[in-house]
Amino acid sequence: MSARSTSRLSDYPRPNVAVDIAVLTVHAGSLCVVVQRNPDSAGAALPGRFVRERHTVDETVREVLELKLGLSPDHVRPHLLAVFSDPDRDPRGWTISIAHAVALPAADLSDVDGELAVLASDGRLASGERLLFDHDQIIAAATDNLRDRYEDQPDPDNLLRAPYTLSELRELHEAILGRRLMRDSFNRRVQPLLAAEIDSEGKPATRVGGGRPARLYSKDAPPTATFGWRLPTAEDGEQ
Repeated sequence: MSARSTSRLSDYPRPNVAVDIAVLTVHAGSLCVVVQRNPDSAGAALPGRFVRERHTVDETVREVLELKLGLSPDHVRPHLLAVFSDPDRDPRGWTISIAHAVALPAADLSDVDGELAVLASDGRLASGERLLFDHDQIIAAATDNLRDRYEDQPDPDNLLRAPYTLSELRELHEAILGRRLMRDSFNRRVQPLLAAEIDSEGKPATRVGGGRPARLYSKDAPPTATFGWRLPTAEDGEQ
């Protein structure tokens, strides 16, 4: 009988397995992430939880949302981001993180257990603080993932409550992408994917915000509809 056939699972060391979730939002014109501070550790980290015995990853995701963040898991749909498996990522012991990400409107996070930390263009905390473990890398990956979606579609994660103006939509994309966009080019790209709101009199619905009335829109395109190519960056002095 070969050595392979006589080996047992108990012969192999096993890592701890955790779920960490990067919750992203746009607040006051800035891209932010929810971080938590544990009084027993000197620093901040993403909300997370070790996978308990006989629990699935999906069950653990729900537990993080409900028990760690105070969010309703039935109304949040995190997606699998990546597996972080550097053996030295957690000084407490060999731990693999099955990282997830979700983007939610800031209004949905008003009672979240944690604080909103502003992110810089490189996906790290704008304050310069480093998070525990490799959570800076997880946030950077989540930010890149979010930006890829917002380069391709108008507000795919529904962070804006419809109806909204084209300026509000552009400012949301600018906050997420970390750069100014050319107004006219953005409007030409996004308008075919939107539906203009109509008021009770059958006229275009508008909102006055300090200037002339701006038309209101909501999404009116299948989920597969895209801008077609990367959104153009505004140069200095351009609108």
